[in-house]
Amino acid sequence: MGSPNTATSLLSRSPDAILSFTATTADSLLPCSKQRLLTHHSLPPLSQFVSSVFAKCRLPPSVMLISLIYLRRLKTRLPGRARGDFDTPYKLFLAAILVASKFGSECGTGLTSTQVARMTGVYTPREVNLMERSFLSLIGYELWVAVEEIKEFLDEYGEKIEMEVRDVEIEQWWIEECQWPTATTVTAATAATAATAATAA
Repeated sequence: MGSPNTATSLLSRSPDAILSFTATTADSLLPCSKQRLLTHHSLPPLSQFVSSVFAKCRLPPSVMLISLIYLRRLKTRLPGRARGDFDTPYKLFLAAILVASKFGSECGTGLTSTQVARMTGVYTPREVNLMERSFLSLIGYELWVAVEEIKEFLDEYGEKIEMEVRDVEIEQWWIEECQWPTATTVTAATAATAATAATAA
């Protein structure tokens, strides 16, 4: 943990690695049907979908990382017999970033169902809202992500997603907090406020 004059920060060297890892993670959560329904024909490959949403939403490193932690939590809670439709990985990805963005909304990254729906061009705000509620229920509304958990996740996957933690001076944190690929801070105070907002949304 940093000193009183520093904050624990995330440093991402490139978004490409974490985008690829996110698509792979979402696609491997549970067995899904390979059959596209009529409503699925407009969906691009999952990796392309993830990259497109990332670019349109301008998601910072912290949101991408927290969404991965949420997806991992989800996987541990899914029953062994769980099966999904063709677009289930797409929906789980959208729900994860929506919830994660609200967790970090003090950084100005809080998304709404309407925004996400508009940026996908596939789902309606009502459908996205349902995805979010279902996702929250599946993870037991467990939104808190401690700095220690982030460090543990990066110890395991940091090289694959090209991301690491570091301590920065508080003055530097205020400048870098919302930038990519520079550091994005996840502090206890920020997370607590954002988690409350996410739960109330």
